[in-house]
Amino acid sequence: MFPRTVYLLHAVGHADLGVPPPDKAGATDLLAQVAQQPADDARTREILLLRTAAQTTGDTAPLAAALAALRTAADPDASDPGRAGAAVHLVLVSTAQVAPIAAAIADAVDHRPDLYGGHVAATTIAEAGSLDAADIADAVGRVLDTRADPGTDRAYVVWGSGATQSALGALDAVITSGLPWSLIRIGPTVIARHAVYDPTACLPVDPIVPLLRRWRYHDLLRELADSGRLSLTPDQRRYIDAEADQYGQVYTAPTADRIRAGMAAVLMRGDGSSGFAVRVYVVRRYQELRATDGSPLDLLDWARRRNGRRIATLGEMLRAIREEQQDAAVLAAKATPSGEWLASTIVDQLNEMGKASTHELAPPQPAMLAALREHLAEHDTAPPADPPPAGGSHAAPPPGLGPLTLVPGDTVGYLTVLGDPPRDGSPFIVEQVVAAAAHPKRRDDLDPAVRTYLGVPAGHPVPVRAVILGTASRTFPYAQAVADRLRSAGHAAVAAAVADVGTAVDDPTAFTEQVAADLLAQHLGDDLGAIVLIPTGPKEHVLTLLAAAQQTAAVRGIPVFLRQLVTRDRDVLTAGTHRLPLRFGTDQAILAAASHALDIAELDTAARLLGSLAVGLPLSARALSLSDTLRCATSRLRSWPVQVQATATATEELTIGMIAERIEVWAALPGVDSDTATGMRAIIGACASFESSLDNKQLKSKVRQKLLGPMFEVRNRLPITHGDSPFDARALTHLIRQRSGGAQHTVSGLLTAMADGVRDALGDRPGGGPRLADLLTELRADVRRLRDA
Repeated sequence: MFPRTVYLLHAVGHADLGVPPPDKAGATDLLAQVAQQPADDARTREILLLRTAAQTTGDTAPLAAALAALRTAADPDASDPGRAGAAVHLVLVSTAQVAPIAAAIADAVDHRPDLYGGHVAATTIAEAGSLDAADIADAVGRVLDTRADPGTDRAYVVWGSGATQSALGALDAVITSGLPWSLIRIGPTVIARHAVYDPTACLPVDPIVPLLRRWRYHDLLRELADSGRLSLTPDQRRYIDAEADQYGQVYTAPTADRIRAGMAAVLMRGDGSSGFAVRVYVVRRYQELRATDGSPLDLLDWARRRNGRRIATLGEMLRAIREEQQDAAVLAAKATPSGEWLASTIVDQLNEMGKASTHELAPPQPAMLAALREHLAEHDTAPPADPPPAGGSHAAPPPGLGPLTLVPGDTVGYLTVLGDPPRDGSPFIVEQVVAAAAHPKRRDDLDPAVRTYLGVPAGHPVPVRAVILGTASRTFPYAQAVADRLRSAGHAAVAAAVADVGTAVDDPTAFTEQVAADLLAQHLGDDLGAIVLIPTGPKEHVLTLLAAAQQTAAVRGIPVFLRQLVTRDRDVLTAGTHRLPLRFGTDQAILAAASHALDIAELDTAARLLGSLAVGLPLSARALSLSDTLRCATSRLRSWPVQVQATATATEELTIGMIAERIEVWAALPGVDSDTATGMRAIIGACASFESSLDNKQLKSKVRQKLLGPMFEVRNRLPITHGDSPFDARALTHLIRQRSGGAQHTVSGLLTAMADGVRDALGDRPGGGPRLADLLTELRADVRRLRDA
C-alpha cells in the first residue's frame, strides 16, 4: 500500500549550492545571484541544480538526487511518485546559518514544483534555534505533529547533505511521531549511490524474534506466532517451539539443564522475581553431579532427615552439611564433586539470591549475577543433559536464528569512521568515549540509556570494544594510531581500512553494506549486548556502517544507538543517544517485551526495557514505582505512586494496610489460571509480597499461620520450592483444593480469598483511590497503546 503523503526531510547545507562549508564567500555570492533573478529564472535554476563552474562539490543537486531515489522507491517504472498516488511534502530542515539557502530553495520550488526532477506538492521550512539535536527535533516535530498521519503517510530523511546533527534530529522527530520511515542516501558524486535505505529490508527474520529470544520470552513468541502476528518459516517455527517447550518446563518439570536455561533469563532480566527457581537448581545440579560421581550418600537427604522436619530450607540443609565434621560417610560424600558443589561459593550466592527473591522480591545483587555468569559460562559449551527434541533446539539453528548462549553478551561495541583530527588537538571522540567508560567517576554518566538497557548497576563498568575505521588514502593511519593507544591503555580496539568516499559502487574495493557487515562480523565478537555508532567521518560511510550495524543488531536481537555529536557546549558525557527502532514506528520489539514483562509482574524488567526508549521513560518510572510498592520498599517511599502516598497517614497503612492489595496484584495477572508457570510464580510472588510487608517476625508468623496458611502450604509444595515434579495444571488444581479444604481450586481464587481474609482481619489502606492492581492495569494499557501505535 502506497502512502498518501510522503514527507521528504532535507537538511539544508552548503552542498545545496555546490560549495564546501568553509566557502562562505562562495555561498554568499551565489545567493546574491539568485536574489537578483526571478525565482523561476534560468540562472536561478542553473545555480540550484549545480550547473555552474564555481560549484565543485558534486554534479547532482542533493535534492535532485533524493527525489530520484524517492521516485525509484515509489515505483521503479514511474517518472514521478505522484503516479503511485503519493504527494511529496518537502520539509527543509534549517538553522539561522543556512536560512538564506532554505529560503532560496523554498521560493524556487514554490514557483517551479518540478525544479529538482520530481513534483513537490508543498514546501515547509522547519527552522530550529540551534544545531542541537533536541532543537532540530522540536522544529521538525512541530511540522509533523500538525500535518502528518502515521496511519497513511511516510517519512524519508535525506542523509548526506547538510549537518549530521540536522539529519539525526530530524530522524528523532520522525521516530517520535510514529511515522514509518526510511533514509535516502545521497553520495557526493556517484549517482549510483543515491538510494533508499530501509532499516527492515532484507532481514532473514522479523527483528522481534531475536530480541524476544534473547530476553527468553519464548512464550510470547509462541503466542505471537499462533495468532498470526509473527511470520516464521516452518523451520524457524519448529525451533522456536522446541525452545519454548524447554523454557516452559522450568517451573513444572525442573531439571538441571532446563533451570540453567531459565537462569540465563536471570542475567538478562534481573527482576525481583528472577530468583524464584535458582535454589531448586542447587538441588538438581547436585543430583546431576551425584549421578556421575557415584557418591553413595545423598547429603541433602541426610541433612533433611537430620533436621527432623518434612520441609527443611536449603540454607538449613547446607549448614548441617557444612558443620558435620565427625560422620565418616558424610565426610566422604563431601569430598566428591557433588559434595564440593554444595560447599561452593556459587551455591552460597544462589541460595542468597533465591532467599532474597522468594521472601523479599529483591532483584539479584551484582555479586550474585557475577557468580551466576561465571557458573553458566562453564556450561555454555557443554552439551545439554536433556535429549534433543525432534528437530529441536539442540540442532543447528535455521537461517535467521543464531545460537542462544547461556551467558548473554554484555559488551558495548562502539563503531566509528574517523574524519580529520580535531583542530584543537583533543582526542578523537571514540577515544574520549572509551576513556569515560573505564573511568570510575565518569562511567555512570556515559550513555545512560545503554546502561539502563543492559541493566548495569551504578558504579560498575561496561565492557567496551571499539571498531575504528579510516579511509584508505586519508584517515586510516589515524585509526591505527587511535586503536594502538586504546590497546596500550588496556582497552579492546581494532582498526580497519575502508575505501575512499566516491569509490564507484561496482568497484571491488567499495565500502558497501556487505563489506561493512563482514567487517563487523570479523571484529565485533559474539558477546555483544548493544551497538553504539559514533557518527563522525564521511556521511556516506556513516550511513553504510549504520546499515550494516542495523542488520547485525536486528539478527542478534540487540539495540543500536546513535550518539549525539560532541559540540562546543556538549562533551561526551552530556551528549545523548538517538535510538533507532528495530522496525518502523515506535520500538515495537522492545515495547512488546516490556508489555509481556508487565503481564507476568516482572516490573523491574519492564522498567529497564521501557527506560531504554525516550518515549518510554515516564512509563519506566511508573513500573519502577509499582515494583517498589509491591515489595514494600519503604526506604524508597517517595518513589511510590502518588495515588498511594496521598492516602496514607501512617506507615502501618502502607505496610500492613497494603498486604491485601499486594496479593491482589498477583491474583489479577493475565494467564494466572490458564498458564501453570504463571500461576506458580503468582503464588510465590504473593507470599514474597506479604513477607516483605512486615518486619515483626512474631506478627509475620502469626498472620501467616492464621490467615495465609493455605497460600504458603501450596507454595511450599511446588516443584521449584520443596515439592515434587513433574507438575501440571491438574496437579496445581488438586494441590490448591487440598490445601484450602476444598474451598478454592484456582490460583486467582486462592489468592483473592487470602487477600479478603487479610483485609477483614487487618484492615485496608484508607481512601477510595485506585488500588495497586488498578495502577498496573492502567500501565499495561498505556504500554500496549504505545506498542500498537
